[in-house]
Amino acid sequence: MNEEPIKTRLLFLDNIKVLFSILVIFQHARVTYGGTGWWYYIESAPTDTISIIFFILLSSIGGFFQASLMGLFFLMGGYFTPKSYDRKGVGAFWKERILRLGIPVFLYVAIVSPVMAYSLNAFGLYPHQLPQSLLGFLTFWGPMWFLVVLLLFTAGYTLWRQITKIDSVKKRIPKEFPIPKYIYLFLLALGLGFITFLIRIYFSIDHRPFGLPIPFIIQYIMMFSLGVIIVRYDWIKQMTRKHVKVWIIMITFSFILFFAYAIPVLGFEGDYSVLMGGFNIHALLFVLVENIICVGMIFVLLKVFYAKFNKQGKIMQNLSPSAFYIYLIHPPVLVLVSLAFISIDLIPVLKLAIVFPLTIILCYLLSHYVLEKVRFNKKTRVDTD
Repeated sequence: MNEEPIKTRLLFLDNIKVLFSILVIFQHARVTYGGTGWWYYIESAPTDTISIIFFILLSSIGGFFQASLMGLFFLMGGYFTPKSYDRKGVGAFWKERILRLGIPVFLYVAIVSPVMAYSLNAFGLYPHQLPQSLLGFLTFWGPMWFLVVLLLFTAGYTLWRQITKIDSVKKRIPKEFPIPKYIYLFLLALGLGFITFLIRIYFSIDHRPFGLPIPFIIQYIMMFSLGVIIVRYDWIKQMTRKHVKVWIIMITFSFILFFAYAIPVLGFEGDYSVLMGGFNIHALLFVLVENIICVGMIFVLLKVFYAKFNKQGKIMQNLSPSAFYIYLIHPPVLVLVSLAFISIDLIPVLKLAIVFPLTIILCYLLSHYVLEKVRFNKKTRVDTD
């Protein structure tokens, strides 16, 4: 298919895709040197004061924004899905989805992930238990879980499109659907938070059955669905500065209020693992604030990027076409770069400051000068617009 003219593209969405790839790399580099979380290679936990404080603050703040930032990218997946489905039809649409998402997942699970894990394990550098069953091996997604969940949501959307062909259902779909009032969105956030709390009683944040983010699944479903709604009813143009201001106030107030509660009750050196799940008031308050932030960030980030970053300089023009490939290849690149610094005596913060940008540069060079030049990729251009 021919590319759309560049003037029709929403450049701020391309910029968000670049942000996604960079944030994913940063998250995994943080785990590498921060000592908490899952990754293929993790150095010993930091012992110097600067690194300890830095990674504790990073983990504390990042914990609240994990659902909203990752959710934003599911929102983008939902945003791009309807137009692609309408333009191609169900057959061609799914052929492209399998080529674009399914094949990378298959190659990663069958080759890349096990090669990295078993190779590191052979040298005593793999920090986790290797898959102990065929099911464990087949669901050893690593960071490709995002593509797996996106495929599942896309299947759900396809089913919905078939259901909406039924006349009685089609008649009930509104022709217009303005952005709901703040109170309704606030209640939506609280409702989703309570449902998530119930899920986390059984599946804490660090518990991922079949390698899937079940503790975050409600937020991700909501964000994907809102992406579909936003494009269908043109919510981006309906968003105003007032939406941004109101949600910034609500997010900030919720954030401060939670820490005003958590620090005196749990203390600086308390057991913050209680926030990750279980039947306790700490986990409930955490998940309610998390969902308020998740809903609010839709309006804050989308409107800010639309108003301020709907343009590209030379750097973003170069990075944008490579964003998806950077995401695909970053695991082995980051691991290899990290291993290259294994014997260098630097505090973890400094290693992070070196390894993180170096990984981005190498991933970009490989993506831009290798993957983007492959004829196959030119024929199957990413359908995110």
